[in-house]
Amino acid sequence: MEPWEIKEDDTRKVDTQRVFIIFCEDSAIEPAYFNMFKHEGIRLSTHGNTKQHHAQVDHTTEFFSDKDLLEIKNGKEVLKIDDGTQVWCVFDRDKEPNDRKDNAFNDSIQNANEKGIQTAWSNDDFELWVLLHFEDIDPNDTDYSNRTKYYERLTDILKQQYPNEAKFQHANFDYYKTMKSKKNFIYYTYLKMKDNIEIAITRAEKLESHHNTPNSQPPHLQCPCTRVHHLVKELRK
Repeated sequence: MEPWEIKEDDTRKVDTQRVFIIFCEDSAIEPAYFNMFKHEGIRLSTHGNTKQHHAQVDHTTEFFSDKDLLEIKNGKEVLKIDDGTQVWCVFDRDKEPNDRKDNAFNDSIQNANEKGIQTAWSNDDFELWVLLHFEDIDPNDTDYSNRTKYYERLTDILKQQYPNEAKFQHANFDYYKTMKSKKNFIYYTYLKMKDNIEIAITRAEKLESHHNTPNSQPPHLQCPCTRVHHLVKELRK
């Protein structure tokens, strides 16, 4: 970790790069995806395999505590970083039957925000954001309340996108089993995603708006829904 990735010094010029520090639940796909947004206008540091829900927020908090970059304000711990730095946690609901982690998911979002950490969560998981690059999703369709449906659709979509690639036309091709590596994601999935960012943002905003009613439900009930587009919009400024 370089000093510029956390805190500005007194000699830093006014017109310099913005800093993003991103903690990802996934160790391959998510860091690879966000690293594709690196450009001269920002400095970006991604950290993969940083656990889930509150465990990821705890990991992030400890990361800054070890560098003496936490302070107490109004009786709560908050990050001690400059205005030009953004810290994000990227994690999923990843619901399993009867897992009883609804409160953990909700509380981790609130806990992060109170510390000055922004969250790009997905319910049910990150592949929902990937899928929105290819098709619209009906927020009332309960089939899309679980990541199994995202993998199923992405399997079919990549078969269509690569009609002449043997690996995609094999009878046993499955997105989850085949495409969760960094190399496959960058060279195949991302290649087909990258020109559809604007429409993916629009679709994600549509899902978010659907759940953002006057009687908004807690995050664990906002499904299908993703907030990854908020981070992406910041990275693209």
